[in-house]
Amino acid sequence: MISQIHFFNPGHETAVLVGSENYTPPANVQRMIRELSYLPVWYANSNDYVYVEEIASPRFFSLKPKEFRPFATLVTGKELKSLETSFTELEAAPWGLSPHSLHLFRKLKNNFNLNLSVPAWKEDYFRLTGRQTAAECLELIRQQLPDLPIPVAPKFCKKIREIEKYLILQNAPFVVKTPYSSSGRGLLWIPERKLTTKDRNWIEGAIAKQGIVSIECGLNKVQDLAMEFYSDGNGNVTYEGLSVFGTGEKGAYSGNVLGSQEYLSTPIKRWVGEDVYLQIQNAVTDALKRIYGNLYRGYLGVDMIVYKTKDGAHAIHPCIEINMRYTMGLVALRLSQKYLAPAAIGDFNITYESKDGEAYERHRFMKDTYPLIIENGKIREGYLSLCPVTKETRYRAYMLVM
Repeated sequence: MISQIHFFNPGHETAVLVGSENYTPPANVQRMIRELSYLPVWYANSNDYVYVEEIASPRFFSLKPKEFRPFATLVTGKELKSLETSFTELEAAPWGLSPHSLHLFRKLKNNFNLNLSVPAWKEDYFRLTGRQTAAECLELIRQQLPDLPIPVAPKFCKKIREIEKYLILQNAPFVVKTPYSSSGRGLLWIPERKLTTKDRNWIEGAIAKQGIVSIECGLNKVQDLAMEFYSDGNGNVTYEGLSVFGTGEKGAYSGNVLGSQEYLSTPIKRWVGEDVYLQIQNAVTDALKRIYGNLYRGYLGVDMIVYKTKDGAHAIHPCIEINMRYTMGLVALRLSQKYLAPAAIGDFNITYESKDGEAYERHRFMKDTYPLIIENGKIREGYLSLCPVTKETRYRAYMLVM
């Protein structure tokens, strides 16, 4: 069995936009990469490796419940050096494909003489990562499901006057998005049919940076959700599962619900009906097959929402954005499958504290307040930190099962 080397590189959409092997992520993203670098261990297979810049807490995984072992192995350059003589067949598995992340793996391969297969960067990936491709998928889904109330695709604009024209013709509120962004970043909400000076500056800045922005009408959202898929690169796309998550008022990701697939899907099926839910799942699978199936091998997360229509009925917007990478939804799905007791429910959260020491204090408090209870090798309740937390840590990744 081929072992994968995983690497956590969030914010990779910006790296794709920049397109350089020598891209340097912003300071906050560098910090997130460093502090949450252990995260792939929780979704990787036990024969896999997770590449980190340094093993900050060597005993972190050995202190976890023994029922969870064996874990994937953490490696830095030092440990990879000892792998070089072994004939282990390895495969690169970054969180997201970008010229930057693939360059990192090629360096590891060459520096440590590894038997490592690294995918080549394809020009198509640039197009497939952007929001225009999600809009293309949405059109395919609309064609397949003409009887469902599916919103039209967003309009892409290169000039501010195109935005103003859209505002006149459509109903408020509106949302403007940059094509290379995700997880609720790169969004501008416009509550009325006119632009403020601040709105204009934001839009002009975004067009100057990315060449184009999209605009669409805001919907009366009831619930965020995503369907997770895997594309094998040979034309087959398989449905992996549902993820249900929360967002802040501006759309930034705040965390996922943990639980069985039945628990997660029941309210959604109650709102829209099981038939509609399955029709959407099949239509999205088919659209992904046609657009990504032969070009890309890896995971895809399709963000959706349940919203209320004008007449008060519930409907699903089946394709708000497509994340061509591992996603927090997929992490939540794997955590639920691998570590959660059958009827247990909880949350998977990524949090950020702005001052040193705050994350550590919260971590200590939660550890004491919600002790971990394991039943038949799975978590029935309690708090579990997924990455080391020190007094300098700002980002935390954890599960809380209640």
